[in-house]
Amino acid sequence: MKATAFIRGMAIGMVAGVALDMVAPSIGGRKTTVGKAMQKVGNAVDTAIDDVSDRLR
Repeated sequence: MKATAFIRGMAIGMVAGVALDMVAPSIGGRKTTVGKAMQKVGNAVDTAIDDVSDRLR
């Protein structure tokens, strides 16, 4: 599998997740601990994607 296909798949998955979250928000909202953890994971994934794309250039 090519790295570009992996990156494209990750990006599509993240966009789909955000879109689904916007359309169907959870009942009662998120707890702050869960929200902070999700933010940290999102930042880590963004950093990883940036590093991989920089190395492929």
